[in-house]
Amino acid sequence: MSLCFDIRRRSHNNSKVYVQTTWNTWPKTRALLEKLTSEELLEAAEQARQYRPITNPVVRELLKAITRVGATSAGSNEKKSHMLVELKSSVVYHGCPIIFVTLNPGDLYSPISLYYAGEKIDPKHFFPQWYTASYRLKTMLRNPLAVVEYFHTLVNTIIEAVFKKGIFGDLRHYYGTIEYQGRGTPHIHMTV
Repeated sequence: MSLCFDIRRRSHNNSKVYVQTTWNTWPKTRALLEKLTSEELLEAAEQARQYRPITNPVVRELLKAITRVGATSAGSNEKKSHMLVELKSSVVYHGCPIIFVTLNPGDLYSPISLYYAGEKIDPKHFFPQWYTASYRLKTMLRNPLAVVEYFHTLVNTIIEAVFKKGIFGDLRHYYGTIEYQGRGTPHIHMTV
């Protein structure tokens, strides 16, 4: 799953870099790249590592081009920064969120996730003791798309059945970000 994500992200970045190099601004970018020395790049990297502003104007100009590529790349710092701006804008437009929710579906303990993974079970008459934790883990790892599908279905059901149906009042806006931790289990942070 991680390999597929990395390959897809690399393909996405390559297409964006290709677009960047075909723009009429490429000669300027190329000239900036040729002007820099390895010492200047190392100095800028050290400044960034120490969270100090980068003083070299050529490096700052190049970072703008890199940010344009990375702003649409899943998992990149630029994408996270872009999402933070979106979240701040939604607060300005819709007002402060009332609820902050973190959903972390327990795919290892759910009979539905085993069902998604192709296990022949009866979800209405499920006894967890019939399936050891190691067996459930192996089943989920053999079919990681089942975990993703289970997560997607569960989160969409919660959004539709709980938030949009008005259990907490009228839903004006929600914003969610998905993260992966540990062995790849996704969870979502939402502001409602």
